Amino acid sequence: MMDKQKDHVDFGDEMDVLVRPTGRISVLDRSFGSLIGAGIPFFGIGGGVLRWTLYQILTDFHAQRGYHVVMTPAVARSDLFAISGHLEFYRENMYLFKIEDKEFAIKPMNCPFHVLLLMNILQKYREHVPLPFRIFELGQVHRYEISGALYGLLRVREFTQDDAHIFTPSESAKAEILKTVEEMREIYEKLFQIPMNAENIRLRLSMSDPALIGSDYIGTREQWTEAEEYLRGVADEIQRRYGIEYFEGKGEAAFYGPKLDMVLRTEGEGEWQLGTVQFDFNLPHRFRLAELVRDVYGEEIPMYMVHRAYLGSIERFIGVYMDYRKGRLPFPLNPVQALVVGVLGGGREDEEIRRIVEEVRRGLAAVGIRVVRLLTDKVRVGRYVRKVESSVRPSIQLFIGAREVESGEGRVKYYDLSEGRHREVPFAFSGPEEIVQAVLGVAEKLEEPVYELTGRRYRLYEDLNYMV
Repeated sequence: MMDKQKDHVDFGDEMDVLVRPTGRISVLDRSFGSLIGAGIPFFGIGGGVLRWTLYQILTDFHAQRGYHVVMTPAVARSDLFAISGHLEFYRENMYLFKIEDKEFAIKPMNCPFHVLLLMNILQKYREHVPLPFRIFELGQVHRYEISGALYGLLRVREFTQDDAHIFTPSESAKAEILKTVEEMREIYEKLFQIPMNAENIRLRLSMSDPALIGSDYIGTREQWTEAEEYLRGVADEIQRRYGIEYFEGKGEAAFYGPKLDMVLRTEGEGEWQLGTVQFDFNLPHRFRLAELVRDVYGEEIPMYMVHRAYLGSIERFIGVYMDYRKGRLPFPLNPVQALVVGVLGGGREDEEIRRIVEEVRRGLAAVGIRVVRLLTDKVRVGRYVRKVESSVRPSIQLFIGAREVESGEGRVKYYDLSEGRHREVPFAFSGPEEIVQAVLGVAEKLEEPVYELTGRRYRLYEDLNYMV
């Protein structure tokens, strides 16, 4: 899976996606990790650009598909997690503390808050609330992991989930789960250029360990058998639709229900879990949701809860993806999107080259492209460009030198994620404006898959020229 010399920590450090924990602060004689804490990811400026753009894309995607976007607290009384079952079945992974003799918890999961939100809405708006009801949150959670298991972005104590919960009558549950799988496919293929097929993805049907039902899993063996048979039928349908093989993982279920996990195949024998869809028959019962639904709608409506996160832990997904792509990122998420190189020859054309490079930089920045410029001579251009290519990894590269100025012809070089290689687009120009349009044409082509997802182009300009 990984470059023999580098992994996502190296890539992330070079692209300023993350701050290397072992990096030293010379004047304090301390490492960054010693001040932030083990397992707490510390994102750099480039990581901030990546995350905020990703969050905008995910928020738009969900809002356009009928999810209600929310934000819930980071802390709550432990009573909430006693009702949900987390306090009994997940306590060793939780951070608990007291305020004025009352016990509180930093949330390990968003789901109990989403149940409360639905209950509040049902009590206020009664039968006007449509079912199924979908809630989405980019929710930050904290879970205790032993220090020996922590590494980079792959195993952390603080992370953000692209978390959603669908409250659905039993008769609609299968259709809702299949809809989530199709939405997951859209995200993987259009944003991250990962085809959801048997070559890239396996599906794990994560089941309980029957011997541990009642101790590690909520509910009765009969309830689990019924739920697992139901989800196995859904896995069969996914295999039929997408050609993705599934396998069963004994003891891999959540404590409240079985789940479907998307597993990314990587080089060699490597695999990493990405998104998950979980089928929950327990939390609605523990929160007495059926009673409230009966009171509101005047009839018995068996209710299920579908938990789903398409990326899972966003931090882990970024780490896995950077390992998988060896530091390459989709154009909308890449901190440095375009590099414009002026190649100076020491002649009278140099002034014109400088002018064109600066006007192209300003023109791209004006429309939100994160562009950096580099001026060098013919002797050092190869060395400088190799350094930039192997560090910040711009999606687009453009070279302007005497040959381009004299001929009025140039090439836009870009990285094609779907093919895993660079490609070039030739163009003719008589001035900087036409060069800007040529680069924009390539940028829009790279943005097109995400535009198909949400109908928007995501432009967040920041001056990152200091990175080159």
